[in-house]
Amino acid sequence: MGQCRTGTWQFISAALLRNPVGEHQLIDDIESFVHAIGWIVLCCLPSPIDVTRVVSVLYNRSFQTVTGQEQGGSTKVYKFVWDDYPLKKFTLTEHSPILELIRTLASPFYARYRNPPTEEVKRMFESLKALVLQRQLDKKLFDTLPAHRYNLGIEQLSSPEWFLNTIQDALEAPGWPDRDGAEINHSASARPAGEMISLSGWQF
Repeated sequence: MGQCRTGTWQFISAALLRNPVGEHQLIDDIESFVHAIGWIVLCCLPSPIDVTRVVSVLYNRSFQTVTGQEQGGSTKVYKFVWDDYPLKKFTLTEHSPILELIRTLASPFYARYRNPPTEEVKRMFESLKALVLQRQLDKKLFDTLPAHRYNLGIEQLSSPEWFLNTIQDALEAPGWPDRDGAEINHSASARPAGEMISLSGWQF
């Protein structure tokens, strides 16, 4: 695919924000979809939590390199790697499956931005996997291992069908509010005046 970073800054993948000349791949578009939904959840759905600062840091922040390029994405990476996307403590005024959906869709990106397991860790992982098959190790504990999460994430990231099925399952789940129209939370979506930046004529 192309080597040109295009799109709305807030929704561009962390990989392309960190490397503006990087190759644009399908997974970048999938990640952009996750960021778009995450932004909508934080900015448009009623919540008792003030997320103004979180939205600004997660979606708007950038810096200029010595060569004049705009880069960003470090907070997106941090939240993917530490299971905090878009914000672990975030709650909605009224329950909606969309919050669980965005967290599920974000979970595989742990593997995109985490260093892969070393050979030693891989060998240890296979030994533990054998213990699970022999029922000598609890599978729930095994599932929390970083190596397992990495392998599962890589598998899910390579499967667009997994993302489509996850979305379909969420849409068919009960619990969606009867009135689910979005209303812009201006305090959350607005960028503080002191942090305005300009990118190719657009202000964020």
